[in-house]
Amino acid sequence: MAENPQSAESHTVTEMPPTGSSPNARGEMPRGLQTALLILVVLIAMAGLVFTVSLATTGNDNTSAALPDSVDRLIPGSGDEVLAQSPLGVDLANGYDAFLIVNGVEIKTQEDGLSKNLGLGLVQFQPGPGKPIESLNPEQNCVVAMVWQQSEGEEAAEPVSWCFSAA
Repeated sequence: MAENPQSAESHTVTEMPPTGSSPNARGEMPRGLQTALLILVVLIAMAGLVFTVSLATTGNDNTSAALPDSVDRLIPGSGDEVLAQSPLGVDLANGYDAFLIVNGVEIKTQEDGLSKNLGLGLVQFQPGPGKPIESLNPEQNCVVAMVWQQSEGEEAAEPVSWCFSAA
């Protein structure tokens, strides 16, 4: 009789890797659970992004919602609709000063028509005849208020910009 080249002692049993929901011998998570966790993390990240974007204040039409500490109020508010001769400016916090740039035209002095009452914190300009801006544009108008702390001087001015429309 011929002997079998493989004896009973040389037979080994190879185990198949486990399947299903139990961890394998190396302690790894099952692939289905990994996929579910990955999807959950991505969904949470997307929800966080949507929430953050919905709370963000961006664009010149939303400036009134996120004013710096130096400005209490914009006149008119960003995104408002006003008449062509309406006053515009800023209501400043105590200790601040400013000048305006209206549709690219600098309104810096009393001769330009800039009115300042720093006791009340108001810096305003009203378009009119003989002034650098006689009336506001019929559509969009944009203002940049260059605002600085009085103790630091105009060199430290920071821009605050917003847009509105006029009828």
